[in-house]
Amino acid sequence: MASSPVEICNSALVKVGAARINSLSDPTKSAKICNEQYNKLRKKLLRIHPWNFAKRSISLAATGNTPVFSDLYTNEFAIPSNILRILETNLSTGTRWVLENSPVTNKQVILADATTVKLITLIDMTDTTVFTPDFDEVLSLLIAQDLAYSIVQSISLSKEIKSEYRFELSQARSFDSQERGSLQEVEADAWIDVRN
Repeated sequence: MASSPVEICNSALVKVGAARINSLSDPTKSAKICNEQYNKLRKKLLRIHPWNFAKRSISLAATGNTPVFSDLYTNEFAIPSNILRILETNLSTGTRWVLENSPVTNKQVILADATTVKLITLIDMTDTTVFTPDFDEVLSLLIAQDLAYSIVQSISLSKEIKSEYRFELSQARSFDSQERGSLQEVEADAWIDVRN
């Protein structure tokens, strides 16, 4: 697992044949581009899949603001700014709710006909020490794909890296999904009974 964004960016730079950097604030073209792109591409990759290391369960309390459409929704719930994606809510199928920007705070809120809201979310995980090695590799490939043209002006290299990125992303998503911890009960059937 990478210990810093610089290590992930250096992995990307090596993939395109560029020199390594010491810091994202180095005065080099490579460092400037990595600094511009790192957070944007990290967030993009985090949103693509419900990565186990970035999942959080949170409970929201009503803000006290009255929803504009108070005939439809009784409460407003502020969504923390570090939430990149909502995966699940505890709101039942019959409960009316909507995600929108609050006219009062201009931040994302959930309007719902409920008193509390619980969410399973993806957070904007910035701590690289919790990234899996697969995520590190996919992120470095995503950055390398972006760097291939801007640093070495190679469209063909960018296409090669994009192909490798897609393969590695598929593998990483598969591994991450297998580690969810949900055990399914195995049902006995005649074939299994005979083998036992």
